[in-house]
Amino acid sequence: MFSNVLVVAGLLLCRLVLCRGFLVEDNPTPAPLPWWKSTIIYQVYPRSFQDSNGDGVGDLQGIISQLQYFKYIGVETLWLSPFYKSPQKDFGYDISDLKDVDPLFGNIQDFRRLVEEAKQLGLRILMDFVPNHTSDQHEWFQKSLKGDGKYRDFYVWSDGSLAANGTRIRPNNWISIFGGSVWTWREERQQFYLHQFTPEQPDLNYRNPDVREEMLLSIRYWLDQGIDGLRMDAIADLYEAENLTDNPLSGKPVPSNDWNYLIPKYTDYLVPEVPQEIMRWQGVFDSLEKLDGRERFMVLEFYTDSDTRAKMAAFGAHPFNMDLVDSLTVPLSARQIMGLVAQEYTNKPPSYWPTFVIGNHDRKRVANKYGRHTVNAFNMLLMTLKGTPTTYYGEELGMEDIEVTYKETQDPWAIIAGPDRYLLVSRDVNRSPMQWTAGYQAGFTTGNHTWLPIQANYTTYNVESEKTDPKSHLNLYKEYANLRQLSAFKYGDINVNVVTNDNVLSFLRYYGSERYLVAINFGQASSTDNYTRDPVGAATGTVVSDTGNVDASIAKNNNVDLSQLTLDPGNGVVIRLL
Repeated sequence: MFSNVLVVAGLLLCRLVLCRGFLVEDNPTPAPLPWWKSTIIYQVYPRSFQDSNGDGVGDLQGIISQLQYFKYIGVETLWLSPFYKSPQKDFGYDISDLKDVDPLFGNIQDFRRLVEEAKQLGLRILMDFVPNHTSDQHEWFQKSLKGDGKYRDFYVWSDGSLAANGTRIRPNNWISIFGGSVWTWREERQQFYLHQFTPEQPDLNYRNPDVREEMLLSIRYWLDQGIDGLRMDAIADLYEAENLTDNPLSGKPVPSNDWNYLIPKYTDYLVPEVPQEIMRWQGVFDSLEKLDGRERFMVLEFYTDSDTRAKMAAFGAHPFNMDLVDSLTVPLSARQIMGLVAQEYTNKPPSYWPTFVIGNHDRKRVANKYGRHTVNAFNMLLMTLKGTPTTYYGEELGMEDIEVTYKETQDPWAIIAGPDRYLLVSRDVNRSPMQWTAGYQAGFTTGNHTWLPIQANYTTYNVESEKTDPKSHLNLYKEYANLRQLSAFKYGDINVNVVTNDNVLSFLRYYGSERYLVAINFGQASSTDNYTRDPVGAATGTVVSDTGNVDASIAKNNNVDLSQLTLDPGNGVVIRLL
C-alpha cells in the first residue's frame, strides 16, 4: 500500500519536466511537424556577415567560421542572400551565371563545405533564388541581344512606336520599381527591353517555355548541392500584361518617375501563370523528395494581403507575411499589430501556414523604425506566434541603421532616387557589417576598410559584449528561441481573442495541459489589464520570460496576479498559467 502511494506520488512529480530551463507539463508525444514549421530562419546577408580574407566584404568562408553562433542563439535554418556570379550592380540580385559562385564570396567548393559543415551541426540551408531577371551580362541576354537562336525571345522585347520625327517611343508608361521607365533601348536589336528593376537587370520572358525549362534546371542544380530549400525573389514581377496597357495614375504626391506614381495594375501582376510557375518549381522539390525522402521548403517574397497569401497556399505556396515589415504605422498601435496577426488565423485553409518577418535587407531596422525599447518586444512576438519566424541578421543584437551620404551611397535604388530623395529608399543603411566585437572593425574584418561603414554603436551592441549581459538583446533573443522548443509553442495552437487595446496585445499558446499567456505593450502608455476572463481562465501564473525592462514584480520567475497586470511601453511577458 505504502509503495503504491510512492509510485503515484512519483508519477505526479514526473508530470513536470524541465525543458531548456522552462518548467512545463509532460504531454503526449505530438505528431512530427514538417521541419520548416518548427524551425527559426535567420537571414544572412553574405556581404555583411563575416569577412575571412580582409577585403572588407563578407564571404562564404566567413559564414563557415561563424556556424557555431547559430547554435548559440537557437537558430536552425540559414537563408543566404545571393552570392551568385554577378557584376554586383544590385549586389548579387543581378546574376550573370545562375550556377556559379562569385569570386568575391569564394567558389563552389566553399559553398559545398558550408552545406556540409552546417549539416554536421544540424543546421539547414535556404538559398535566395532570383527567377524574374538576370544580369545584362548573362550569356542568355548577350545571345538574345544578337537574336541568337532560341535565346531571341528569352527576354521581353518590344518595338515601341515610331514618332513623327522618326525617333522611337517607349511602348507604355510603366515605371521601374527602382524608378524611371522599365524600357531601355538597344541599338543592336532596334528594340526596347523590359526591366522591372535596374537597366542592368533585364526581365526574363516566362511565356517562353525554354525560359521555364532553364529555371527548372537551375533550381535542380542547387537542390542537388544538398540545400534544404529556396527563397524565391520578386514573385509578383514574373509576368506583365501581354498587351502592354498603360498603368493608371495613383494620385500620390511623388515624382513622375517614382514607381508609386502609378498603380502597378499590369506589372505587379498575379495572373494564373504565376501559380502555375510556382507549381512547376514545387514539382522539382517533390520529385527529389520521392527519391530520398527529404522534404525541401520553398518560401516566396511576395508583398501582398492575407487573403492572397491564403489563395496561394491552396496550391502549396508559402509566401512570407510582410505585414509586420511594411504595414505598421507610427506611432505603433497594439490593436493594429494584432489585427494583422489575427488575420493569419482567421478563415484560412488547412494548408495555410504563416511565415512571419519583422525585418529584411530591403527595410530599415526595428530599432530605427519603432525605437530601441521595442526590439525585445518584437523579437518576443516573432518567436511566440504560431508560424515560422524569420530574423534578419543583427536584429537579435538590436543593430541600428547607419548614416550614409549620397556620395557614399552604393544602393542603385537610392542612386536613381537622387540626392534629395535617396534616404527615402536607401537599403545601404540597414546592410552594415555584423557587429561581432567591440574591437577593430567590430570583428567583421581584419582589413582597413569595409564595404559599408560600421554602425558607430558597435562597441555597445555586439555579440561578444551582449553574451555577458543576461538582459541583452542577444541573450533575450536566445531565451525566446528556446521557448519555441516547448510543446505549446512548437506544436500548439493559438487563441488571439484575449486582451487587445491600443497599447497591449495578448494571446494564448497551448498544447494539452501546457498553457502560456503572451502579453506585450507596443503602445505609447502604460496599461493595466485583467487577463483572468475566458479564454485564459486563470487567476495567476509564473513569468517564464520577459523583455528585460519590466518592473521587478513581474520579471522572470515571479508569480503574478493576472487580474491587474501592468505593462509599460516596450514591456512583454510570457506567463505559464497555473
